[in-house]
Amino acid sequence: MDPFNYLFHILTIFVGGSLLFLVGFFPVSRNLTVGNNYGNSSALSLLDKKLPEPAVKHEQIILMIIDAWRWDFANSSNMPYSSENACNHINIKVDVPTVTMPRLKSITTGTVSNFIDIVLNLGHTEKLADSLLHRARAKGKNIVFSGDRAWVQLFPNLFLRQKPNMDSFFVNDFYEGDKNITANIRDELPRKDWQLMILHYLGLDHIGHVEGSHSHKIFEKLHEMDDVIKYITTSPQFQNSVLLVTGDHGMRNGGSHGGSDEEELYVPLMLFSDKCTKRNRTVDYNQIDMTPTMAVLLGVDIPFTSVGCLISDFMDDFSKEEQLYYYYYNALHLIEKFRRKYSLSQIKAQGFSDYYFWLTEAEMEHKLYLESNLTSFLAYEKAKKNYIRLSKNISKLLSDSSVKYDNDLIFISLVLTTTTAIHLLTKVLFGTKDNLKKWQQFSSGRLFFSIVVALAINCIAHFLEFIYSRHFIYSAVLTVPIAISIYLAIEIFLLVVQILIPMSYDRKCYFKLTIPWMLFAFFIFHTFSLASSSLIEEEHQTWYYLTPTILIYLTAQNVYYGIRKMWKLENNLNIIGSELWKMRYVILALLTIVFCRRLNQTGDKWRHLEDIGDILSKEHNHHYRLLVLALALICLLLSLRKFNTNALQTLTCSTALVCVFIYREWSQSSTLVLLVFWLSVSATALISYRIVIWKPKHYGYGAKSNLVDLLGSNLTISLLISALLHKPHNVVLLPALLLCLESSYYLCDKLHLYNRKLYNRCYVLVYKAVITIFLGNMFYFFQGNSNSLSTIDINPGYIGLSSYNPFVVGVMITFNTYCAPISAFLYLMWHMFVTKKSSLPLRQEKEQVSNAQLLESTEEDLYLVISLFAATTVMPVAVYWLLLMGFRYHLFIYSVFAPKAFYECFRIFVFYLNFIVTNLYFRLFQ
Repeated sequence: MDPFNYLFHILTIFVGGSLLFLVGFFPVSRNLTVGNNYGNSSALSLLDKKLPEPAVKHEQIILMIIDAWRWDFANSSNMPYSSENACNHINIKVDVPTVTMPRLKSITTGTVSNFIDIVLNLGHTEKLADSLLHRARAKGKNIVFSGDRAWVQLFPNLFLRQKPNMDSFFVNDFYEGDKNITANIRDELPRKDWQLMILHYLGLDHIGHVEGSHSHKIFEKLHEMDDVIKYITTSPQFQNSVLLVTGDHGMRNGGSHGGSDEEELYVPLMLFSDKCTKRNRTVDYNQIDMTPTMAVLLGVDIPFTSVGCLISDFMDDFSKEEQLYYYYYNALHLIEKFRRKYSLSQIKAQGFSDYYFWLTEAEMEHKLYLESNLTSFLAYEKAKKNYIRLSKNISKLLSDSSVKYDNDLIFISLVLTTTTAIHLLTKVLFGTKDNLKKWQQFSSGRLFFSIVVALAINCIAHFLEFIYSRHFIYSAVLTVPIAISIYLAIEIFLLVVQILIPMSYDRKCYFKLTIPWMLFAFFIFHTFSLASSSLIEEEHQTWYYLTPTILIYLTAQNVYYGIRKMWKLENNLNIIGSELWKMRYVILALLTIVFCRRLNQTGDKWRHLEDIGDILSKEHNHHYRLLVLALALICLLLSLRKFNTNALQTLTCSTALVCVFIYREWSQSSTLVLLVFWLSVSATALISYRIVIWKPKHYGYGAKSNLVDLLGSNLTISLLISALLHKPHNVVLLPALLLCLESSYYLCDKLHLYNRKLYNRCYVLVYKAVITIFLGNMFYFFQGNSNSLSTIDINPGYIGLSSYNPFVVGVMITFNTYCAPISAFLYLMWHMFVTKKSSLPLRQEKEQVSNAQLLESTEEDLYLVISLFAATTVMPVAVYWLLLMGFRYHLFIYSVFAPKAFYECFRIFVFYLNFIVTNLYFRLFQ
């Protein structure tokens, strides 16, 4: 098998195994539903005594959701009317992930959403077959809606009338969608044919995403929401109605959400009614508690999916008898779910028997209160206390145990990813130069044996019930990953045998004694640092330390060898200054790293500090100067490194960069400017790709210069698009990355010139590949990214769009987020094949060879670099999947470890696509 085909298949298997792991570890929730007759409050009985169902207290309920309305926004200065006139003002805690779709599910179903919902952010209606809205419709109550289109997708055909936003995902819409909702309120309030109105305002969330949480528009929007609340509650039609105002999630200080910061996890919940007699403020409730509370206020059954408790502060409108009725109903609802989940033996073993004691005691006191003609206040308090205590304990228990893992898929995926990673790593570490193609010899007999064994294992596992499959096709498909794992395990075993038996092992391995063990130790350290939640939150600190350490170490080696060599010739102290002067570009790169490190503080430790990016955003003059400097440096580097093939391509690149500046400084003419920008980028690509389109004879080994031109063109296009997508103060990271890459490559080449025996060609290639990975990861965090979902910048996805396009938005956000790793990989591939002299000064001595000779790469060199890239990319992920299983019951599994899992899987996928595209070029010009 061709070496690159081998890498393609290995990466494909690993990506597939990683996806299997995510599906197994974060399964799509399947809520247990039953018929509408279950839990019908009209059939409620207390110790064989039928209890009358209380009458509905309110004719109409209005649920108003202000997207990203965090707890500290609802104060007397931002929303004076609401703060003063709310009957109840409480803070509720939401669960992670703090994004809209899972939060809507929690509000309407009373369940703790699965983390996979952050990926399935558009949801599926079958997952919400039982919800508050379904129960309302079953009772014949009409629902009207206006706002976020997500509601229509979750609840099709449930609304009497609906007016969703035309484009809920278009974040540049601050006002238009909200104005339409407010206009719809004026139409609906006079009507009496509905019992539940749902309003979902998005403007606040959009402002936060685009301009941050401290924008003056945030406070203008809060005043606008306050006016809407005042209009509803002071309207003559609001009599005998209730308005509930809350947020689906909060907003972190930067304006985004999705993580687990306090600003994202706590939102206000206000109740307005024309019947309230007192005003309370408490902080004790969860978002899932809204579901049973709203069911009681509406007079409908609590959804069977709900594990929430009643919000006792909202029960003041009911009499004591009615309150006990609903507390009893909620307790019976939860105890029924508890009984279905736990067997009698589990209840006894885990000490849950107290729950039944509390229920029995509450029922006795409840009956005593009714028999005393509603006069025994002590019986009322005891019954209420025990109902609430029982409900809270069961609610917490059911919430904590709601996660269900697909252990079959997890086990198979772990075996698949682990064997794949070990197989690739052993091939890279112990494969030989002379037997490169022998490594990947395909054995049809071995494959047949693996399939037979896999079938046997699959059948035995199902027979012994180690694996439980719900469908025959599912069972048959499981044979494929099992067979692949067995095949790879046999390959690993044979390779280990070859290594252990001297007669059968070719000792001309890639690394031998020249492997950079310091780099290997750094990778080991980073991999096992993923076992710490704190080091995951502060992973950027790991890269901020390791990468400069390598560069300083390389610089010190070069200075040492340079001084030693010159000392033998001149024996003069002036050579120290001369040698340092030759390192001026490297020193500049190190100083650049110091500046970039403070550009965007990330993580939790330094988040409270103001970084350089914040200061530049406030100071327009500095912001303007840095953007001009960054764009000028990009243009200069593109010219110096000869990425552009001719003067016309240089002109198109310059035009594109000018358009970036105009767009950022005078966005009022953005449509025309962006059109010119994309035309310039397209022209830049066509100038290089015309070789492929119009001159097909240039394929093959004689077309290496064409390959260099296309790789350089791809890098140029990557830099141009990144300059447009980046925040203005982050554009400087692009030339800084190129400078650091070129400086590090220069240091590696000089080491080879100084001591070719110790620092041989293989050593230099390994160093370049590893340094590229380290720099790509470091600049990834320089951009402001982290392992929290809340730091994802979604604004680049909407540049130039007038409506939401999921594919375009997804591609743009991905490219902006992973710009540094992508550009670093592209630069290394271009550097491997370029034959032009370096722009950085290499000392011209007789014994030195030109930079062109150093960089003349063979197919074997290319395979070494890419396979090393692949191995160092997949191995930490394979280890992390194992760690994640070990920490599946960790306190921070959803706030820290789960987001990191999605980042790791997506990083692998981005590298996989990058490899495929690059490999196509190599095959085209092989």
